[in-house]
Amino acid sequence: MPTIRLTAFMKDDDGHGWSETHDKDGGSSITSLTTFLNNFDTLMRTFRRPLLGGDAFYIGCRASYKNAAGSVAGDNILLDPPLRGPQTFSGEDVNMDAAEVAVKMRLRNDASTARTDVYLRGMWRQVILAGTLNFSTGAGAQWKTRCDAYAAALISGGYGWVGIDPAATSRGKVTGYASNADGTITLNVTPTNAIALPAAGTRVPVKFARINGSKSVLNRLLVCTVEAGGAAVTTTEKIAASVFETDGTYIAMIKGFIPYAAQSYYKLAQRKTGRPFGVGRGRLTAQTLH
Repeated sequence: MPTIRLTAFMKDDDGHGWSETHDKDGGSSITSLTTFLNNFDTLMRTFRRPLLGGDAFYIGCRASYKNAAGSVAGDNILLDPPLRGPQTFSGEDVNMDAAEVAVKMRLRNDASTARTDVYLRGMWRQVILAGTLNFSTGAGAQWKTRCDAYAAALISGGYGWVGIDPAATSRGKVTGYASNADGTITLNVTPTNAIALPAAGTRVPVKFARINGSKSVLNRLLVCTVEAGGAAVTTTEKIAASVFETDGTYIAMIKGFIPYAAQSYYKLAQRKTGRPFGVGRGRLTAQTLH
């Protein structure tokens, strides 16, 4: 099933730009991005914009996904003028801290087996005290209340991220391997977590470890093809491996959409910024051709 990538674009008044990305399950098929895009834009206006300082702006957003033909379909909402964050709170000016300063918001799945981080930039400067987050002041407590509401809206809205899906990732033992005539290696594997490998012929990244006492050249991440029966995988590249000596382990990493289920914590962090979305590179200087 296709996963839709939704990206919000923001900037400050000093020429710094940044983006924030969330994913959403597109269902069995996608006929239009309009509803997804409009819902995400409403979410950003309602819950993300209030977290920006008065000198930061919400520019717009983009929705995109890879279609069956392998190309990327996408659409944008680009605001003109952009929407400014709140300028005051309780009679106090609200401005953002340095552009690279961020609040890392950790989100996890329902089983606490997968997690991801969202970096919130453009935050109020009143939220930081002596290099740490400070939610004890009136402005700090209000910002956290708004951030909690934003996290809750992401969760209730069915947003999430694409990551290693614990429910589909097979783990187990490598019990042997053999070199093939074409130079590839076929490894015998046995799942130990009750999750079978994907269908025969599927290409999947597999991380191998501890083979031959952790001294084998195979102990790394390799793209492999699943063999018929699901008890072996074959590398897609040629590898000169020595003879098999002792068992190892494998993780066949299957990516999938993982919905946000809970917000775990906030932590002060840093993330670099770039050029604001939608701003061109400017005019290039004349070049002499020789």
